[in-house]
Amino acid sequence: MLGRTTKAVEVKAAKLGLKAPVATLMPADPLVVEAKKVPLEFGRIPLDVFDSEKWTRIGLVSDTHLCCREERLDALHAQYDLFMREGITNVFHAGNIVDGFVARINGHSAYESSIDGQVSYCVREYPKRPKITTHFITGDDHEGWFQKEGFNFGAYLEMVARREGREDLHYIGHVEADVELRCGEHRNIMKIQHPGGGSAYARSYKGQKMVESFQGGEKPAILVQGHYHVSGYSFDRNVHIVGMPGFQDQTIFGRKKHLRFEVGGVILEFKMSAKTGAITRLRPEFSMYFDRGFYKKFLVSDSIHCSQPVVVHTGE
Repeated sequence: MLGRTTKAVEVKAAKLGLKAPVATLMPADPLVVEAKKVPLEFGRIPLDVFDSEKWTRIGLVSDTHLCCREERLDALHAQYDLFMREGITNVFHAGNIVDGFVARINGHSAYESSIDGQVSYCVREYPKRPKITTHFITGDDHEGWFQKEGFNFGAYLEMVARREGREDLHYIGHVEADVELRCGEHRNIMKIQHPGGGSAYARSYKGQKMVESFQGGEKPAILVQGHYHVSGYSFDRNVHIVGMPGFQDQTIFGRKKHLRFEVGGVILEFKMSAKTGAITRLRPEFSMYFDRGFYKKFLVSDSIHCSQPVVVHTGE
């Protein structure tokens, strides 16, 4: 009221020889008086605000690069077997479902160089399991190399798959797609993305920089990133970031660029609050695979063709 601190008033009162407490010299603040009458109570967040709904479970894969010699169909089929055992019905693919073709990059390893060749291979070889739908995006690399003059590779792949009787391959976008998550009247977004550029030294860096760049009010609740072939999870700006490994062994191009290639998939579980719409609990389960040689004795096709090496007896 006097525009002075309590300490300053007390010092001035002492100099003037006033013995009464400062509190008696200044009228009481009615708000302070009333506040002292309110009993102290500490609020608690009701448990059902952040733990009321059932777990939602989805499968995540990325960078399968089918139709090249470094593909890991053995691990990809194992991952889909796991999805089926765990009751997963929706799998989201974060891009590069096929390897594409550019002679200087993968001309030595691609099984087919044409669009129809790679599409036919994918429709024939990509895992198909009862009640599982794979929702996939395309990247602007690899299958994106075919995206010339407006050609939509993803839509073409889905069309050919349906013509061949496969209803389980569902194209949802190029480079990225927003998947709407609904709980009651609330809506949230899971973004499936295939970004660009090389890997960073820290595996979480690319995802964090992407989240930092998102415009305010347009951040997804969950960001699933393919392209980098490395696993990771981080949480930044209230966004859950899942970095995806792939299903391709390291290529010559990858070694040349010092790029790490990890092989694996994810079962993602989360809860979304019906009261707030927020993702309140989330846990990614990574299933990581070793190189193909580690599983050689379990691969029937390999044992049939490669168990007996060719031996030449010399000097006879």
